[in-house]
Amino acid sequence: MQPLLSSPEMVVERLRADIIAGRLRPGEPLRQDELARSFGISHIPVREAFRRLEAEGLVSIRPRRGAIVAGLSASEIQELNEMRVALECCALRLAIPNMDERHVSQASRVLDRIDKQPERWASLNTDFHLALYEPAGRPRLQETIRSLQRNVERYLGEEVEVMGNLAASQREHRTMLEHVKRGDTEAACALLVDHLVEPNTILVDHLRRIGLE
Repeated sequence: MQPLLSSPEMVVERLRADIIAGRLRPGEPLRQDELARSFGISHIPVREAFRRLEAEGLVSIRPRRGAIVAGLSASEIQELNEMRVALECCALRLAIPNMDERHVSQASRVLDRIDKQPERWASLNTDFHLALYEPAGRPRLQETIRSLQRNVERYLGEEVEVMGNLAASQREHRTMLEHVKRGDTEAACALLVDHLVEPNTILVDHLRRIGLE
């Protein structure tokens, strides 16, 4: 049975899903009164949800003006991706020597779910990468990567729209998993770098062309 979510967590989950899916667009105001009425809760958990989403980079809180959906930024996604490359390559190197069939099967199941539910690519992509890094046994590193992934998720929808690269991403995921199964750390890490850097470079250029520095 799924654990019951607290009031702030319910608001966070709903708003995060709507922002990542593009149902809430950058700059759109988030009104405390409407959300509190919608969830049947007070303003306090709504404000707590805003603070959590601000920490994830999804919401901007403006003094005396309220919260809005945070804007996309070329410099932000470039920095986030630079951090991902460094930390995720470190995690993958630590994980591969401890990888067993259970970990490989878990990651493979996530890829199958992406094939069946492409509309959930952003969140399932996070699940796939975290499944690969879990055997590293570095909980702080894993949590830092999870936070970065959360920040990146809303950019993935823009990436797919610009590049149409979901199928290519899945091919790279499966090739990466094959390298991991063989214990080929260098090949897996080299592919991970390409997998992260190449589409990000195209996305950053696109965002700058449309004025989102």
